[in-house]
Amino acid sequence: MEPMGLSVFLLMGLGLGMVHAFDPDHIAAVGGLTAGNGRVDTPGNIDTGIASKGHQVYLLRSTPIGSGDWLRGFQWSLGHATALLVISLAVFVAGTAIPQQLSIVAEHSVAYMLIFIGLTALLRLSNIGKQKKETFTDKRTNKQGFSAPLVGLIHGTAGSAPLLALIPISQLAQPQVGLVYVLFFSAGVMLSMSAMGGALAWSLRSLHRFDAIYWRALQVLMAGFSLFLGVYLAFQV
Repeated sequence: MEPMGLSVFLLMGLGLGMVHAFDPDHIAAVGGLTAGNGRVDTPGNIDTGIASKGHQVYLLRSTPIGSGDWLRGFQWSLGHATALLVISLAVFVAGTAIPQQLSIVAEHSVAYMLIFIGLTALLRLSNIGKQKKETFTDKRTNKQGFSAPLVGLIHGTAGSAPLLALIPISQLAQPQVGLVYVLFFSAGVMLSMSAMGGALAWSLRSLHRFDAIYWRALQVLMAGFSLFLGVYLAFQV
């Protein structure tokens, strides 16, 4: 392949990866993992105010996106990339075909995983609502049932993601070119997913500063979307 053609080919993989990150099931997964995981900061890191009835209320300050914000999306993309690379090695180096049963199991796993993520996110939000206002902690409110890398790994194993990455290079006789393409594709996914994870968390913290009701409503919407899409996919696959 000519250098110019190779460059265009790899950039196409990067662009497809950036677009692929915005698949509905990916957004639902990262949104569900983000929902209910806001921190209740220590009194030194919050603003205080007096409500109309004399009750003291606490508002989280809006702070710049930090490592904790984009890290969830980044970890998801690492799991996603790991699955793609393993499958790519099997296809292009070992010359094996992707087992159809593997894709079927992975697709069902994605559906049930989204349902679980949505339900646990709603539970976390319910627990946050029951916390006393006098109690503060710098730790996450609850541990997640699924880790972000595991969620990404299952998504990457599901049929749509590997096919999208591998179909354009299925005719190539150079395995190394195919693997580099997958790396560029995964890099595109990583860029978009990290940005999306950071934007979600930053938006939630900013919204909490102005009105905790809307902050909670947005998180319930994110968790509900994960649950709804999971149920929908469960009946489709």
